[in-house]
Amino acid sequence: MMRYGSASQKSVEQLNSKTNGAVLIDTNVFLRHLLDDIPEHSRRANKLFADVMKGDVRVYAPSTVFFEAVYVLTRHKGVPVADVSAALHILLNYPGFETDHREALGGALSLWNTQGPLSFADCFHLVLAKQLGMDRIYAFDGKMDRFPGVERVDP
Repeated sequence: MMRYGSASQKSVEQLNSKTNGAVLIDTNVFLRHLLDDIPEHSRRANKLFADVMKGDVRVYAPSTVFFEAVYVLTRHKGVPVADVSAALHILLNYPGFETDHREALGGALSLWNTQGPLSFADCFHLVLAKQLGMDRIYAFDGKMDRFPGVERVDP
């Protein structure tokens, strides 16, 4: 059984201070906006993102929303990496948009767009490691040797 103590409460308080009163947004809202594929849902998602773009509404998307969106868009919908990367970069920079790792997500989207063999997750881990001041990453995947400043270490 897990215990929830003051450390958990402190983490929640730190997260609340970063979200600035934003409302958490689910991946499906992202997808309806980007794909415009379910008329009623897409219309409402487009309205929400218009307000987010103006900064009138604040949303919070955890990094997992990006991972799920990348997976669905590329694997299930066949959207090219360059298009997914560009669209998610735009959303990431809306004034009313909050997330947990803005710089790492932006860097990962850029790297993923230029480093074809690397998955989005690999790109995120490499960029995040560098942003955290880490210069090594344990990985079996030799493709991760392509990122300057972070050395892949074979476990």
